Amino acid sequence: MDRRLFLQMVGAGGLAATSVACPRFLSKAKGGPEPPAPFGIPTSCELCPNKCSVLAMVEDGRVRKLNPNPENPKSRGMLCARGNAAIQQVYDPDRLKQPLIRAGARGEGKWRPVSWDEAFDYAAARLRVTRDKYGPEGTLWSSTEGFQEVFFKNLGMAFGSPNILRHPSLCLASVNLAYSVTFGTVPSFDLLNAKYVIMAGANRFESIITPDTMDLIGGVMERKAKFVYLDPRFTVTASKADEWYPIRPGTDMAFILAMIQVIISEERHDKVFVDQWTLGFEQLAEHVKGCTPEWAEGETGIPARDIRRIAREFADAGHRAVFYAGRRSSWYQNDFQMRRAQAILNAIVGNWDREGGMVPNRKVAKGEFLFLPWDDPKASRVDEIEKAFPLASAKDGAYLPLRENVLKGKPYPVKAWMIYKQDPLNAVPDQGKTLRMMEGMDFIGVVDIAMSDTAWYADVVFPESHYLERTDPIEVMPGIWPAAVLRQQVVKPIHDTRPCLEIAQGLAKRLGLSDYFDYTIDQWIEAEAKELPVENGLEYMKKHGVVAFSEPKYGTTRNAVYRFVTKSGKIELFSERLQEAGHDPLPAYAAPAQPPAGRYRMILGRKATMTHAALANLPWLHEHNPENDLWLNAGEAARLGIRTGDLVEVSSTAGTVRLKARATEEIRPDCVFMLHGFGKKSPWLRSVHNVGAADAVLLETAWDKVSGNAAMHETFVKVVKV
Repeated sequence: MDRRLFLQMVGAGGLAATSVACPRFLSKAKGGPEPPAPFGIPTSCELCPNKCSVLAMVEDGRVRKLNPNPENPKSRGMLCARGNAAIQQVYDPDRLKQPLIRAGARGEGKWRPVSWDEAFDYAAARLRVTRDKYGPEGTLWSSTEGFQEVFFKNLGMAFGSPNILRHPSLCLASVNLAYSVTFGTVPSFDLLNAKYVIMAGANRFESIITPDTMDLIGGVMERKAKFVYLDPRFTVTASKADEWYPIRPGTDMAFILAMIQVIISEERHDKVFVDQWTLGFEQLAEHVKGCTPEWAEGETGIPARDIRRIAREFADAGHRAVFYAGRRSSWYQNDFQMRRAQAILNAIVGNWDREGGMVPNRKVAKGEFLFLPWDDPKASRVDEIEKAFPLASAKDGAYLPLRENVLKGKPYPVKAWMIYKQDPLNAVPDQGKTLRMMEGMDFIGVVDIAMSDTAWYADVVFPESHYLERTDPIEVMPGIWPAAVLRQQVVKPIHDTRPCLEIAQGLAKRLGLSDYFDYTIDQWIEAEAKELPVENGLEYMKKHGVVAFSEPKYGTTRNAVYRFVTKSGKIELFSERLQEAGHDPLPAYAAPAQPPAGRYRMILGRKATMTHAALANLPWLHEHNPENDLWLNAGEAARLGIRTGDLVEVSSTAGTVRLKARATEEIRPDCVFMLHGFGKKSPWLRSVHNVGAADAVLLETAWDKVSGNAAMHETFVKVVKV
């Protein structure tokens, strides 16, 4: 595919995707007819968390084209810009091609190519030294989502470290915890069948999530469901909404509480559902009495008459009305409670487990490979999550509190850091602190496909094989249309790279842990496939790449015997668990701090051509977003003597960057905005090395009070023309 055709497909919002003519959904149940095999080698995309099913067209041992696999209902028959660019990633000349050991000072860029044996020996020796001196708890193992992440985590746990750190506390932790506390689970939103949708800051038409984005297009754009959007910035999503409100940052909860107040005071809630399925309605009604639309207007800047009308329209849409949670990190330190308010608003209109509402996720059953278990770690976690955030997931950890403790050396030293598929230097706020944390490490090992900024500062780099070059475990994707997908190898590795399982096994052998990894990937997936709801599960998976349920089910939890996985067994509007943990049992609003004179609130976002801080180096994607700039309100820009294209210096207490300015009416006067994923330190990422600026340099350290999730919009910055 040539560049021009690709960019035409990507389109102005980065949304366009290739598709093939096909039935909308295909499924296979035991005893039923088998659909025809797809054309191409089935596998599953890895370039974002969506896990879309892909058909790889291979000629002469080379991937020539990637098509969407129509059998996966979650892919919606689509393959986005990122998915198409996977071909470039395989054959990217900047890829890591063999193991490397640092030969100079950290960050100096001097590397020595080595064999796998030497890389394994070196890393294992350094890990043993750390264990002998500080115990296994002296090591940190952090990773981001991936089908082979399980092997990396297992290596850290088998080693004896309690410090397994995953990406959710930079992503979905506050959302997931808020909905779990309320409903006992995290539901999906049936946007395809909703009649009224409210979103706050979830810029779905630019930072796409399949299937939500496709369903939003189908539900809102095609069927004209009412769509209300709140965001300080006029995004592509805002341009598609029926109503856009440039809400004052940090006041989303005030808007939601006012909606709840109107719905309850006017008795527009679903009385039957609330009486039968919820706990704490009386306390909620008392709690929101003073949260009138007039009060919320003073907080949000949204007219009271509009808040009152929106609340009435939302309630009138009943179970087909949803306040969509979105998928991104915390914005503010009260993010959990804001998400709780969302969940409560959804609950009182009775949209639980109904078509067009919130639907509890189903799963496709799969088997499990039984391996030798290891002993539980003897030490507590270094982030002290059990004490500081008792309701949060100790399996995932809390990134920012952990970093604070590591820098202080409390409650014990952590001196070795193993990292899989993650770039903490760009993913974690306050890059300067992350650099100081890295400088304090005796050893850093990175497993990745490219020389990220974090890899650039490592001691040893293990190159992982591309997803098209390896076979991964079967992955279950819960949802309204649940699926299980297989990522299978379609071409041989073109460089001296290995899958994460083999990297873990190579280190385990030298650390005396081989017994815990005594299996092959084929044995692993064979065990998983045995419980799939299809005949000859493994053969079927290899042939089709996906097993999915083609029709959603509604109402399975709306029966007299169902018990929600909460303390009371009901949907908890008032939460005793929160009260016992020392938190507000109902969402309590506190007005956010406002930028002092001469400062602006920093907000950030992403586009569909990037995943986290990655992929911007791939030519097809880079040419669509060659550089980021600073969005600054046109009136403020004129006051500062700044024009579009001028170089500006942006500074906070965390750091300073320089980038070009964009003077625009499409952002509030009290905010500035930067696109995530630029300003890389690694010269091996040639397209984005020192291009634009990294928001992680500016963002200050702040986290949500309940979940420990990173709060990304708590930073005030100063802007001056250079």
